[in-house]
Amino acid sequence: MLWIHNQIFCFAQQPPPPPPSPPPTTQIEATDLEDGHPNHQLWKKMIDPGRSLSSDRTHYSRSGAAINTVEEFLDTLINSSRYDRRIRPFFDQRRACNVTMTIHINTISAINEVNMDYNTDLIFRQSWYDPRLNYSGTDWAAKSPEITLHYSLIDRIWVPDSFFRNAKEGKRSDITVPNRLIRVHRDGKVLYSQRLLLKLDCQMKLQKFPLDNQTCVVNIGSYGFATTDLAFFWDQASNISAIRVNEDLEMPDFVLSNHEAKYCNRTTATGSFACIEVHLSLQRNINLYLQQLYLPSTLIVALSFIAFWIDYKSHPARTLLSLLLIVTVTTKAEGIRSQLPRVSYIKAIDVWMSACLVFVFAGLLEYALVNVIARKGELRQQVRFSKEVIGNRLAQVHFYKKDGGHQSNAETMETLVHKTSNAERKLSGNTTNTHVHYSSMSNTNAPSQPTPQVVVSQPAQLAIAAKPVRDSAQFVDLISAVLFPVAFIVFNIIYWMVYLNMHVEYILK
Repeated sequence: MLWIHNQIFCFAQQPPPPPPSPPPTTQIEATDLEDGHPNHQLWKKMIDPGRSLSSDRTHYSRSGAAINTVEEFLDTLINSSRYDRRIRPFFDQRRACNVTMTIHINTISAINEVNMDYNTDLIFRQSWYDPRLNYSGTDWAAKSPEITLHYSLIDRIWVPDSFFRNAKEGKRSDITVPNRLIRVHRDGKVLYSQRLLLKLDCQMKLQKFPLDNQTCVVNIGSYGFATTDLAFFWDQASNISAIRVNEDLEMPDFVLSNHEAKYCNRTTATGSFACIEVHLSLQRNINLYLQQLYLPSTLIVALSFIAFWIDYKSHPARTLLSLLLIVTVTTKAEGIRSQLPRVSYIKAIDVWMSACLVFVFAGLLEYALVNVIARKGELRQQVRFSKEVIGNRLAQVHFYKKDGGHQSNAETMETLVHKTSNAERKLSGNTTNTHVHYSSMSNTNAPSQPTPQVVVSQPAQLAIAAKPVRDSAQFVDLISAVLFPVAFIVFNIIYWMVYLNMHVEYILK
């Protein structure tokens, strides 16, 4: 009992423990950014002394002594407790976040005039400053001036809401892994690069097709952030173009003659939004159309001119040739028309194919005119010759009457008609005799006397031969053989001068 009493007495004599000291106030440590960007915010680090030592080591430390691995550093840098990806940079300062962009065009393909679109494979790069990702005052800044993150971490940081305004289809390239790059610099600069496969709209002006040049655009805008929150700029640092094109870029129908970066801020019903665009100047390759369109159609028209040198009496040859050429030109024009959109204006190719069809069809009409002229000429010659023959027969009858012939009038007229028919048959048979003799007209019972002969005069025959049937028809063919080629050459001169010098204004919206 005595021992227990002494212990209680000693415990009572001990001084009371000192009261606990109040926790120290929160300390704030700040460091300015190295590049002096006016939009950059001071780095703030909250130190909670109430946490255990082991917990402190998991938090961001300015000296970096508490962070031993890059995993711990990244977990601290983009920890959801201090980094909210839903808030854009500089939101608390009510200042816009400036985003600079560059584009590297790998390929341009499948330029479609019917749908007015084209495919492109490009690398789209965006850069901006996020002061919440600044680690310039830590030991990690010396170890790693920039850190390349895994592509899956893009979902843990804020990115601009940029989109392609004239895109019809699009996807990211995932061969063999998602082609995305996220790089964070020690001053808080973020680089986000991705490879995109896009089908973009291209409003074309086809008045000069296929002698035209087209201007297609790559239009990039902000979908939700107004210009007071987000601003887009082309990266023109170090005098390097923001638009880069693959040196090996080739297109089957076009040549990329120029590219230009422009700005196109838009105002809609929901506000004013940032917009930038690239103008791609495409020059159509005319060599393909010269070989497949202009040269074949020119030969078809020239072939129709050869028909003028064929005898107009060769009806099957000239008719079938003209009809075949008309069908060929029509088929070729329809094939070209199926590759173009249905527009309300007239294209250069429409003018060319229509002119070729007109020349070929005019050759067929010329052949019809030649046949009409030939038939009328033959009819006039037959009538004229019949009049001359009948006149000679009447003169013969008058001679017999005057001489007191013994044949009756009926027999004389019968003989006259018979001789006239024989003369006409000789004419139709293309006889070459220059004299026609008519004899044995006297009565067999009459006394012997010299048989009268009626001779068609040679000057009359020469008068008929001086104007043959074919002269007028052949003259028309000869004139057409000269006039048609000259007219086609004049059309070519006017056509090429007009369409090569025509300027089509492009209004891009």
